[in-house]
Amino acid sequence: MSVPARRVPEVPDWLDGEVARAERAREASERRGGAEPLEREQRVEGAGRPPHSPDVPPPPAKRRRKHQVGFAIVSAILVAPMLFGIVTLNALLAQMAFRIDEADRRIEELSDEHLSLVHEQAQLSAPGRIAEWARRNGMRLPDDIRSLHASDGTLSAPAGGPDPSRSDGGQR
Repeated sequence: MSVPARRVPEVPDWLDGEVARAERAREASERRGGAEPLEREQRVEGAGRPPHSPDVPPPPAKRRRKHQVGFAIVSAILVAPMLFGIVTLNALLAQMAFRIDEADRRIEELSDEHLSLVHEQAQLSAPGRIAEWARRNGMRLPDDIRSLHASDGTLSAPAGGPDPSRSDGGQR
């Protein structure tokens, strides 16, 4: 069962779209309910474009457009630097990541080189290797080892020379 349409007072121009949308929704619900759509003369009067009434002032369309343009400009002024900053920060972070990767690779290379140099130094400073090299080059261990001390001011003989502290002239 359909309900008869009721009379709607005149609607200002700025609400005209909402009234038309409500009317379309009501018609769609009537079609779903099985009722026939209302005839044109039975529809709500004033659902079309009502004449301009002097008691309802029209909305300030120019002011609204100015506000929309101003909002768009302010938004662009705020969003553009933020977007630029985010992109710049992202580029700097990527660049820093590349530098860190390069530094890590260089550290790894230098660590490997350090280990090989430590190994080579250990081999070269081995006492057995040094003694073998000395024998091949004609060096030998000394027969007599003497320590020289010059702290008391007395003269001591050079290594292998006569001892001046002996009364027989330093000869043995």
